[in-house]
Amino acid sequence: MKNKISYIMKITALLTKKGVIERKYASTIATILGLQYNSAKQKLDGKRGITHEEVKSIFEYFNEPYDGLRKFNCTFILGKIHKRCNVKVQNIPAIKIEEGENYAIKKDGNFIIDPTNECIGETPIFKVESIDFLSAPKIAILDNDNDILELLKKIAQRYGINSETFRTTGELMDSMKMTSYDGYVLDWLLDYSETSENVVKNIREEIDTSIPIIILTGQLNHYEKNIGKMIVNHNIHLVEKPAKPLIISSLLLSNLFFY
Repeated sequence: MKNKISYIMKITALLTKKGVIERKYASTIATILGLQYNSAKQKLDGKRGITHEEVKSIFEYFNEPYDGLRKFNCTFILGKIHKRCNVKVQNIPAIKIEEGENYAIKKDGNFIIDPTNECIGETPIFKVESIDFLSAPKIAILDNDNDILELLKKIAQRYGINSETFRTTGELMDSMKMTSYDGYVLDWLLDYSETSENVVKNIREEIDTSIPIIILTGQLNHYEKNIGKMIVNHNIHLVEKPAKPLIISSLLLSNLFFY
C-alpha cells in the first residue's frame, strides 16, 4: 500500500508546513473533508483508505499546488494514441508557432501536447525544449467472456494502453503478486455466481487505495446493494453492460493520463 503511505506523508508534511500541531491533524482533516473525527484519525493511521480526491481537497483547502503521485508531467496525443512523458518547456508563452517544433498547453497542472491541434488563442501555449517518453500504462482486465476480453484489449491498445487479460479471479490474484498494474477493468459476475468483490478488496487493502478500478455489470438490479457498498467503501467506477467502448475508453484516459 505504498500510495496510502505516500498520501499520508504528503498530508502530514503539508499540515506541519501550515503550522498545524500533530495532535490537531485528525480534527483538521475531519473539518476539511466533513468527516467524523474517528474516521479522519483512521485515515491518518492507515486503517482506512484515503482517496486521491480527498488528498487534492486538503491541498486545495490550503491553496497549495498538488500533482499527486504522478511520475509524468505531460500527455502527448497522436491521433488516438496517448503517451506519458516528462517535458521541459520555455517559461514564457510562445508568440508564434515555428514549424517542426512541439508546443504544449497546461491544464490542471499537466501539460498536453497535441501536434494536430496547435493554435494560439486564449490558452497560453509553451514551446517544448525536451521530451522524455515513459513506458505505456498497463491494466488488468478480468472477464469470463473471451469476446469481451478481446474487445476491451483492443480498446486499450487503440489508446496506447497495454493490458493483460484474465478469465478467473485466481489467475488475476496470482498475477497481482508479481505484476504492478496502473488500473483494473473487472467484470462483476463471473462463473459459478462468483463476483469480483474480493479482488477489489484485495486491491484496496493490499496494493493501492486510489488506483482506478472499473466494474462492468449487467446485473445491477440483482446486486445493487453490494455494488453500492463497493462504490462508497472502495471508490470504484461503474459501467453497465453492454459495455460502451467510448465510456470505458474515456474513464481509462481520464484516470491514466489526465488525473
